[in-house]
Amino acid sequence: MNLGYLALELRRVLREPGTLLFIIGFPGAFYLLEAVIFESQWPARSAIDPGAVLLPAMAGWGVLISGMLVGARVMNEREAGWQRQLRLTPLTGGGYLLGKAAVGLLVSIPPPIVVALAAALFRDVRLDLGGWLFVTLVITLGGTPFAVLGLLIGQFGNKKNTQQIIIIGMLVLAIFGGIFIPLDSLPPWFTYVGYATPSYWLIDLGRAGIEMGGDPMRAGLILLAWTVVLAGAVIWRYRHDSARN
Repeated sequence: MNLGYLALELRRVLREPGTLLFIIGFPGAFYLLEAVIFESQWPARSAIDPGAVLLPAMAGWGVLISGMLVGARVMNEREAGWQRQLRLTPLTGGGYLLGKAAVGLLVSIPPPIVVALAAALFRDVRLDLGGWLFVTLVITLGGTPFAVLGLLIGQFGNKKNTQQIIIIGMLVLAIFGGIFIPLDSLPPWFTYVGYATPSYWLIDLGRAGIEMGGDPMRAGLILLAWTVVLAGAVIWRYRHDSARN
């Protein structure tokens, strides 16, 4: 992977005001709003802090949306013929795709940190060092399949449908991942569908950090499997597109 290209892409992404709003503003604001709503329905004698319960979900939401935003940029470059131009440069197709996925992963770093800061400063949530690492660093790494998914959407979509696909995809993953509403408060079939989504396992991974169950090893392996499958689909689509053009 070309580090110069990676740095250039990262600067381009961070210069866009909309990107900063999504990766910094939205996750923290959603967390504080959900905490107020959640607290009003939380059992008064519960030993578990509702602010802590929401941490994995809102941190995961930030990672999810940040990673998938890569898709729109890839679509714009495809439509403009940029991917064809890349074949005339020393940058390989693999380097291009890996750079895009890396940018998606890097811009996913701030959201869980923002959520964790909001939890600590405004909700007085207290975790040990391992807990904070789980809901920030580990959950960011667990979000790798969403960066690859954004890349895949960008490889298939066009100017007319990419934005809609990304938004619908985010909402579906959020609902069946239990991000906004705990799945145990919904009909059982929501949970069964949730098992088949990477978002469910991302939140499950984060739960290990606040000692609310979760199997980090199983969740990590499932997220890795999702990453491999999606990466294979991205490579296939890129080669197919290259052969056609």
